[in-house]
Amino acid sequence: MLLRPADERDIPRLQEIEKAARARYATIDELSFAVKTPPIAADRLAQGDVVLAEEDDRVVGFVLTQAMDGMLYIANIAVEIGFSGRGIGAALVAAADKQARSKDLPSLILTTFKTPRWNGPWFRKLGFEPMPEDLVGPGLRAVLDRHRQFLDMRIRETLWRAVAGAGAPPRRY
Repeated sequence: MLLRPADERDIPRLQEIEKAARARYATIDELSFAVKTPPIAADRLAQGDVVLAEEDDRVVGFVLTQAMDGMLYIANIAVEIGFSGRGIGAALVAAADKQARSKDLPSLILTTFKTPRWNGPWFRKLGFEPMPEDLVGPGLRAVLDRHRQFLDMRIRETLWRAVAGAGAPPRRY
């Protein structure tokens, strides 16, 4: 597997992967709406930092990140369904760790569904834990406020973890 930065030519493929990955929600009543959601906008992918995973010259996954509130926000991570379970997602989270270290950011943060197993439970296996509400900064607060407009926040969670080798996440924003 090769990890590399994405470029503009990769954007249509990243959108395909993200949209196809959401098909997994079709059988979960409270999350089935995600299947009909449009893919991530091309300009959002172009403006963020994207690392993609390739196997045999085929893009099979990506992580989209951006610096936020002195931490690195994982805005999206997706792996092509047929390639799940091979450690690609974990490698992409490790790539986000590397990005955070290179920017001297101590923590990774994200929002996700509490279930199914490939959301909150998967991130918790990778060492993420619930982020204390009082440590949510203004950038992440804006993300959560935007999510509140179309999501039931009772099924969402905000998680964080220290960047590998950085020690514990900061206890104050």
